[in-house]
Amino acid sequence: MTRATDRHELAVPAAPDGVVDAVSYRPDHRQGRPVLLVPGAGGSLDSEPLVALAEAVARCGHEVVRANLVHHQAGRRAPRAETAVPGFREILTAAQLLLGTPREEPWILGGRSYGGRVASLAVATGTAAAGLLFSGYPLHPPGRPDRLRVDHWPNIAVPCLFLQGDHDPLADLSLLRTHRRKLPRRSDLVVVPGGDHALRVTGARSPDRVPRSPTAAVAEVEPELARWLRER
Repeated sequence: MTRATDRHELAVPAAPDGVVDAVSYRPDHRQGRPVLLVPGAGGSLDSEPLVALAEAVARCGHEVVRANLVHHQAGRRAPRAETAVPGFREILTAAQLLLGTPREEPWILGGRSYGGRVASLAVATGTAAAGLLFSGYPLHPPGRPDRLRVDHWPNIAVPCLFLQGDHDPLADLSLLRTHRRKLPRRSDLVVVPGGDHALRVTGARSPDRVPRSPTAAVAEVEPELARWLRER
């Protein structure tokens, strides 16, 4: 059994009021490393795609913290991803204190879209991690596959898992498959047929004409997610 606790306030000095909202999941039988997940640029910790991912990871036996980034908490637009890294590191420190895990124990880090990219930039610049978990990595701006967001990938020395829809306007899958070679460690790609940037599948794009919410889409790929998590 996995339970989500009440909402927490994590002490994050970079936030305007010194805190960000978070929710934790604590499986009765922990089987793997803790996981920190943060939202996309315009979402929050309660966005359906992030909740779906967090609940799936928790069902796989991992303690999970999903938390707002600093700009979400402040009600501001997302800054450049690089400038969100210091706040992300403070959130990780606060999450470690919340779960009582040793500072030296690497977590799995990631999240939705922009949040996953922020996590990857943190790892590329020195944050310890056991792996990176991406849901809808924003490989490039919509309609601009010439502006790839991969310059830091050669500095990511941890395994990565990409959960991507094949109708995601922010991730040309052929480019993603090509540029994954820049990652020093093995990476895995799980594709949601018909999925958009949030992994949502409409009936028109679905192989079986059955629409799927982000929650349903993540549940369908949970076996692949569980397999990757076990390897960490």
